[in-house]
Amino acid sequence: MALLSWSDQYSIGNDLIDSEHEELFRLINAFHSQWLQARKQQAIARVLNQLVSYTESHFRHEETIMRDEGYVQLDGHMALHEAMIDTIFQLQKSYEEGGLRLEMDTMKFLKSWLLEHILKDDYGFRDFLTRKKSLAGAAVQ
Repeated sequence: MALLSWSDQYSIGNDLIDSEHEELFRLINAFHSQWLQARKQQAIARVLNQLVSYTESHFRHEETIMRDEGYVQLDGHMALHEAMIDTIFQLQKSYEEGGLRLEMDTMKFLKSWLLEHILKDDYGFRDFLTRKKSLAGAAVQ
């Protein structure tokens, strides 16, 4: 059973960001699946490490795209990314030190973080892109 299901409602309007968000859904589901099925700390830690690494890479890509598009709220968005990375690192460190309860805490955080970040923070960028395309289309006419 998937913890998260990707749908077009989560699309931002940038193919790279959207495909990376979809991959984040997949990785969070893989973490959840490992926890449900095996509960082997080493296997779960491996997926968590992939998730942390992929998240860092995704944030760099997202910030580059935002910078290239001239997103005026980039600094605030970067600060959110930094705070999320710090939290993920803390969860990862605590998990590696051996907390079983932490697995559920980690899943709850990952689920709410991803959905909230996309639906609240990344939607701001989506709206920015929509306005920018609309203005560009109006200027052509």
